[in-house]
Amino acid sequence: MDWFKRNSRALLFLACLLAAWAAVTALRLIDPIVLPSPWSVARAVPGMLRERLLADIGLTLGRVLTALVFACVLGIPAGLFLGYRKRTYEVLEGPLHALRSIPASALFPLFLIVAGVGETSIVALAAYPSLLVILVNAVSGTALANQRRLYQARLLNLSTFQMLSDVLFYEALPNIFDGIRTAVSYSLVLVVAVEMFIGLGERGLGRGIYLYQSTYRIPETYGAIIIAGMIGIVLNWVVTKVQNHMLRWLPNVHEDQ
Repeated sequence: MDWFKRNSRALLFLACLLAAWAAVTALRLIDPIVLPSPWSVARAVPGMLRERLLADIGLTLGRVLTALVFACVLGIPAGLFLGYRKRTYEVLEGPLHALRSIPASALFPLFLIVAGVGETSIVALAAYPSLLVILVNAVSGTALANQRRLYQARLLNLSTFQMLSDVLFYEALPNIFDGIRTAVSYSLVLVVAVEMFIGLGERGLGRGIYLYQSTYRIPETYGAIIIAGMIGIVLNWVVTKVQNHMLRWLPNVHEDQ
């Protein structure tokens, strides 16, 4: 019941959007080829799941999660180290921001040359912007660390590794989670886009959307797009729950949110 109260406005907006969609299609204000009714989309989903969609969702999620794990494993420790070694970061700050300004899709031909045609290039393309976002957020979180705690850690003669893992990691964790949430969106968008337009294989949610559209299965196309959006919402919800659990010691974070 509390969940419905907290999300009442969002649920009301979705209900209004669904009602408007149903009204527009019922009155045939838009050609059904362009905008099918919500009921035809809902009827198409079970057949899609039996046909290929479950396998496509699993493959796309696997690619997204692999890219996120890769980005976190490299980006978090690198960001903490650069935030701790400010002079080193000052040297690398310009190139890092230059790399962030380059669209990941523009680098896809380079990834094909370096990583080859296949799963590696798809995952690498999704991991590239995610890694940079997580790294920069880790640096920002380290820069905002409580100076009193850092002073006490220095009094204890902690090594660099201990300083990073026992002090700065927890100081930077709120910013790191902000970066992970952004990286989730980047990874999902890039994986689906590559599957859709590059077509390195016949599987994946993006490829499914493309095949449905190219064969004029419009309700299935809308259904697959809606499912892709729901996957993004679920991934963001999972990250939020993990963040609330790991940051429950902060005064403004509650695990039941």
